[in-house]
Amino acid sequence: MIKKILSTLLVSSVLFVFAATSSFADRPTIAIGLTAAYGGYEASGTEYEGSIAPREENDAIESGEFGYSSLFIELSFADRVTVGFSWMADQVETSISERTDAPATAGVDGGADSGTSKIQAEFSNLTTGYIEVNIWNGLYAKYGIMEMDVDTQESLHTDSAYPNGEMDGETYGLGWKGSFDNGVFIKTETLMQDWTELTLEATGASGVDNNNTVKASLTGAIATISIGKAF
Repeated sequence: MIKKILSTLLVSSVLFVFAATSSFADRPTIAIGLTAAYGGYEASGTEYEGSIAPREENDAIESGEFGYSSLFIELSFADRVTVGFSWMADQVETSISERTDAPATAGVDGGADSGTSKIQAEFSNLTTGYIEVNIWNGLYAKYGIMEMDVDTQESLHTDSAYPNGEMDGETYGLGWKGSFDNGVFIKTETLMQDWTELTLEATGASGVDNNNTVKASLTGAIATISIGKAF
């Protein structure tokens, strides 16, 4: 759904810009480039086991620092407004986290098992559609919508297997752009990322719903540096 929204936003923006500039000599410029990003993230999650209250709940909070690169294409009008898209060029893999469950507490559903679980996640195909509005002397405000794939890689003692999923979110912050006479430009940004909650339903060994659920949320703050070429 988000990818359709991003595509619609791009097409609409291109049509709007060309319609708005049909009577002007200055046409919008197209630019392509590469971005390197690095930032800190915090993820929190809860696994609910069983279906009968009170369900067993296992909470976890993890944080880490990650870097990635992305490609972008932009359309700029009169150095005032820029509409663009970026695509992650690599993947980000979290470290392996372990959780050991003690024997169940009497009367708590889903807790009849005990043992150690290992979980890991890989994030890829981060796609962002964004708009930048120039404020003053190269300083600009940025807002975008994002989508990425989440590949779950777990080894659980709870007879559970979680499917892969998708997360969507929004990003916003400030940046600065400096340009050269040959069309080459450099941008730096400081951005926040807020992701919507991800909910996954587990299946057991038989491939049917085993009433186990995991919910996870993610936030981050990143700094980026980009180099591009305008045509």
